[in-house]
Amino acid sequence: MTTTESRGRGQAQGNPRGYAVLDVETTGLDPYRDRVIQVAIRQIAADGTEESEWETLVNPGAGVDPGPVEVHGLTSADLAGAPFFRDVAATIAQRLAGRVFVAHNAAFDWTFVAVESDRAGVRLEVVDWLCTMRFAKALALDVPDKSLATIATYYAVEQLKAHDAGDDTRVAAEILLRELADAERVGVALPLVVCNSVRHRLKRTLRRWISILPRPRR
Repeated sequence: MTTTESRGRGQAQGNPRGYAVLDVETTGLDPYRDRVIQVAIRQIAADGTEESEWETLVNPGAGVDPGPVEVHGLTSADLAGAPFFRDVAATIAQRLAGRVFVAHNAAFDWTFVAVESDRAGVRLEVVDWLCTMRFAKALALDVPDKSLATIATYYAVEQLKAHDAGDDTRVAAEILLRELADAERVGVALPLVVCNSVRHRLKRTLRRWISILPRPRR
C-alpha cells in the first residue's frame, strides 16, 4: 500500500461504495451543445486503494470543431480514429456504476458525461458526486484559489500534463485521498451532492431538447 493510499484509508472506509474519479476534455463549456473528446476514470476502492485506471480519446463527430486546441492539445486528426462516445458509453457506465462520482469541479464533468450518456441511450447508475474543489472549500484549505493546480501544489501532488484527462484524473484521485484523510482528522463530513434523481434526468432531457432548437438570430 502506498503512502497516498494509506493517508486516505480511514475516511474512505466510511463510504462502502468506493469512488470513480473522472475527468473529461471537451470541445467547449456547454454540455448541451459541446462534446466530450477525452475521458479518463480511476476507480478507488472503499479502503482507499486504487483498483483500475482507464482512458480514451473520443471522436466528437464529422465536422465538429475540437475546440480550444491550445488548452487540451487535441486536434481533429488526433480524434479522427477514436471511438464515438456511444461506442464507449457502456464501458463508462460500468466503471461508474454504484460508486461516488468524483471530479474537480464535478458539476462540469458530471453534466458532460451524463448528457453524452443520455444521447447514447445509456443509463448511469450514479446517485451523487463528490467535488474535490468543493471538498477543499469545506476543509477551509489555506490556498489563494481552488483550481486543480493550486490544490495539487498544496498537497504536493505533481502535475505532469495539465488539461490531459488521464493526468488530471490521477491528480484528482491523489487529492481526493488527501482530502479524505484531512476530513477524518478534523471531523468534516463528505460534501456529497445528489446528481441523478428523476428530476435531474428530466431536467437534462428538457435542456437537451431545447439545445437542438435553432438559436435566434441577432
